[in-house]
Amino acid sequence: MIRAISAALLAFACLNVITAAPAYARKNHHQVTSYRMLAEDGSPSRGVVVGGRPSGCPHQYCGCGTSLKIFGRIRPELNLASNWLRKFPRTSPAPGMAAARSGHVMLLMAHVGGDKWKVYDSNSGGGLTRVHVRTIRGSAVVNPHATNVAQL
Repeated sequence: MIRAISAALLAFACLNVITAAPAYARKNHHQVTSYRMLAEDGSPSRGVVVGGRPSGCPHQYCGCGTSLKIFGRIRPELNLASNWLRKFPRTSPAPGMAAARSGHVMLLMAHVGGDKWKVYDSNSGGGLTRVHVRTIRGSAVVNPHATNVAQL
């Protein structure tokens, strides 16, 4: 009898552990995660949150949000970050240019120093759009204002 009760309690405890973990993960799934970034003076900062995902943009919206900021409208062909590398010519870093790599694109606003730039960063983490300081190391800088492509 005691063995049966012990086995039942053990099974109940195991069942609670198994079912509690996914519920806990789902509960915290939509919490905004804090990200460490650098302020212009090099100190830790989260940057300035300027919005979330714009209406009409896909779930991964860095290309969509950046095209909306630059062109004033959503250009669906630029939703994919790697398309910025294919559609626009390479250039030197300067305000108004875009830093793109496979998987992410952001608008350069002001040079801070070295490879650090103040950027307009759609989908910068946690489903938010931020203006903050980021490195452009590993990104190609493209000119989204090139006349032959910008007019499309």
